[in-house]
Amino acid sequence: MPPAPTIQQVQSLYSATVSTASRFASYNFHNYFLRRTDEVFKPVLDSINPPSGSAPVSAMDPNELAKFYEEQKSQLEVLKRASEVNRMFEGPKLVVEHAMPITGGGGAGAEASAGGGGQPV
Repeated sequence: MPPAPTIQQVQSLYSATVSTASRFASYNFHNYFLRRTDEVFKPVLDSINPPSGSAPVSAMDPNELAKFYEEQKSQLEVLKRASEVNRMFEGPKLVVEHAMPITGGGGAGAEASAGGGGQPV
């Protein structure tokens, strides 16, 4: 089995996976793979390098870490291919993807203007 990866290698793999997940054109796939990446990597990153001020987490076995790293490298290649296919066959944007700025009328608004909202003329 290959030697256990360093924390820099795992963090690099994590950032490459996040970057690849961000390339999905589909809103749902994009968000799913970002969420999944965080769920998969967070326990491993916390076991390698626990956040300061937190309770110590049990360290991961080097063989398990090497196995995890190899699996995630192969998953990254699959994710890269899937994101390319997703971008090639991109569908129309969803309603939630069209950010519309919320604009206020200013002042009292149209309701208070003369003749609006039952106001006397």
